[in-house]
Amino acid sequence: MAKPVETFQLPDGRNISYAFYGDVDSSRTIFYHHGFPSSHDEALVCDDIAKEQGLRVISVDRPGMASSTYQPNRRLLDWPADLLALADHLKVDRFALLGVSGGAPYVLACWHLLPRSRCIGLGILCGLFPTKLGLSGMLLMNRALFFTAQWSPWLAGRAFKIGIGSAKDDPVALERLMDETMKSRPGPDRDTWRNGLPVHRQSLTLGLKDALANGFDGAGWEARIYGTDWGFNLDQLKGEPGQMVFWHGDQDVNVPVAMAEKAAKLIPNAELRIAKGEAHLSLVAAKVNEAIQTLGQMIDAA
Repeated sequence: MAKPVETFQLPDGRNISYAFYGDVDSSRTIFYHHGFPSSHDEALVCDDIAKEQGLRVISVDRPGMASSTYQPNRRLLDWPADLLALADHLKVDRFALLGVSGGAPYVLACWHLLPRSRCIGLGILCGLFPTKLGLSGMLLMNRALFFTAQWSPWLAGRAFKIGIGSAKDDPVALERLMDETMKSRPGPDRDTWRNGLPVHRQSLTLGLKDALANGFDGAGWEARIYGTDWGFNLDQLKGEPGQMVFWHGDQDVNVPVAMAEKAAKLIPNAELRIAKGEAHLSLVAAKVNEAIQTLGQMIDAA
């Protein structure tokens, strides 16, 4: 079920919304970075395993998503300051990061700018990496979106509006729309959507619904961020062995595995775990428990 949403006012007056999952009283904290377009609800997928492992997961909405204020002209590297301000507000001294799909760039930006005394490890599930690594094998609609958004985030937002329309306000209609979308996905994703645990359908549907609750501009601008220069190179990301773990499915067409392989080679000490026979959604379903457990071990070892 959906979790209560809380809001924090950042120093510049913008609001940032978030929700707690797992063991909400634990000091062992993971900041969850949702996919695209999505919102805090997506972290429902790790609620049970986080409780079991005694971990608190804080899922944060990026600008323009859910109740987080839209931020015109924002850059990827603006995000770490927002996250650190929230961590300070919540009195979280040390934390790990989990990025899913479109949340990966934000996790990497945090790793680039935040001190290791605060940010101690990261995990990425089916993560998006810089588009300059190559888009071969990626869904045509994703490639078209990133290209369009480079020149017109407004037009990218309108594409979401045309494709989703009023269904964003109706969970039943939105789920039907996602049923149709899944028909063109690889078999593992179709099977997870149709026959997997209900939480996977719920997290995606609620995540998308809340992401677009206040309009499509946030999604349009985020697509621009993905498709343009991130402000840092992957080989600038420094870490010790065991601090950065990526999981990726070899049948993923949202973010092809070749992109993750290239990224892992560029990032010193990054560990890539390729899941044979998994795609995008199915990878999350298969590996989210392992990811949460791994991040818990990072926290305990720091």
